[in-house]
Amino acid sequence: MSDAPSRPAASVERRRGFVDGLSRAARRAGSATDGAERLTDSVLMRVARFRWGALLVVLVGVAFIALSESTFLSMRHAREEIDASRLSLGALNNLIYDSAHVALTESRYIEEPSAEHLAQHVATVRRLAGEADHVIGWAAGREIDDERVAMVKGLGAAETEELRRLSSLPADASPVEVMDAFLPRVIDQEQLREVLEPLVKTERAYLEEQMALLGEEIERQRSVAVVVVAVGVLMLILLLRAYAMRSDMEVATADRLRAARDELDALVRARTEELSELTRHLQTEAERQKSALARELHDELGAILTASRMEASMLLRRARKHDSPDVEALGRICDILEQGVQIKRRVIEGLVPTVLTHLGLLPALDALVEETCASAPFKVVLEMPDSLDLDRDRAITIYRVVQEALTNIRKHAQASTVQVSLAVQEGRVTLLIRDDGVGIGDKARGKTGSHGLLGMKYRADALGGSFSIGPASGRGTELQLCLPITDA
Repeated sequence: MSDAPSRPAASVERRRGFVDGLSRAARRAGSATDGAERLTDSVLMRVARFRWGALLVVLVGVAFIALSESTFLSMRHAREEIDASRLSLGALNNLIYDSAHVALTESRYIEEPSAEHLAQHVATVRRLAGEADHVIGWAAGREIDDERVAMVKGLGAAETEELRRLSSLPADASPVEVMDAFLPRVIDQEQLREVLEPLVKTERAYLEEQMALLGEEIERQRSVAVVVVAVGVLMLILLLRAYAMRSDMEVATADRLRAARDELDALVRARTEELSELTRHLQTEAERQKSALARELHDELGAILTASRMEASMLLRRARKHDSPDVEALGRICDILEQGVQIKRRVIEGLVPTVLTHLGLLPALDALVEETCASAPFKVVLEMPDSLDLDRDRAITIYRVVQEALTNIRKHAQASTVQVSLAVQEGRVTLLIRDDGVGIGDKARGKTGSHGLLGMKYRADALGGSFSIGPASGRGTELQLCLPITDA
């Protein structure tokens, strides 16, 4: 009773062990298959990277052609041997027949002399002589003893002599003269048959042997051809698969490169946006710092200089009333303080143009052009709209670009006339500056250290605009700045 419950449990354990064993075997088989596939793919990839893979297939094709040509030549030689053997065998067989036929045509002419019977006899003799010569040549080629073909040589010589004698007769020879030209038959038919039958058997055996060899050669060449074609087809399939794998790998690589390029482009765009934002922030911060510094100079330093100048002026007036010896010194002090006030004003104007801050862009450009014309060796033609309402950032950008452009023209252009035009069209304000100077080259535009041009471009990019500079039509340089009037 106690063993009954343990039997199902043991059966379950055995079944579980059997299933686990099959699973392990399947995993090992799958691992081996995967390893074989990886090895095959590795070999195929090496073949695909092998530059002469196509040449290998061509070489296999050339080898197959060479094998086919050699097979053709061998089989043609065997066929020629068989044909020659058949001709020789036919000559041996005809030799006995024509020997008897010569005797028959000769007796027919003797019994009934006529030109027709003589012609038949001559044709038979000529045929018999030719067959005898053929058999003699065949025996020489087969290296048969001369004793075995001595009777054939004698027969051939006799028939040749008779043919010569018949050919030398005149056309009107009498039957008696013709009969005198006949040679007596010295070879018995039975003896000739006994001599030729072994030769016929030998040649027939040789013919059968050549035909058997030809059949074996055909079978062998057929097997070789099948193997070569199979190998060539297999190599072609493997090579095509290798190139397909290489093509797939190249496509995958191109996809990865394209994805990496897209990612890099996205990073570049993001970084460009960050740099543009940073540039805009730095320019805004710089303008703010300039404004703050200008206010400090105006409020603090201006107050000190103004108070000092007033005190010095009061002391100078007192000294003049009392004829003090310090009048000259106090005068110099007042002049120095006045120069300090003027320097302070110029510094403030350089930091933040007061005209731009208080009156706007158009009057500030008028003042800038007037100030430039007063000291520059060229004249400036300014064209502007009657009114233009821009925010502080765009106004400062246009003013700084014009200021930087006029400074560069003064330093490098050697121009006589500069045209500055400002226009508004389709929600965009366009600044165009053109001079008639020496122009600007590509190297000058892209050389290291041209911070003024880069600053102009960064200002335009920060506001979503565009900036370009290049040769003008004719001569000189043309600069164009285009900004949206409002932020998008």
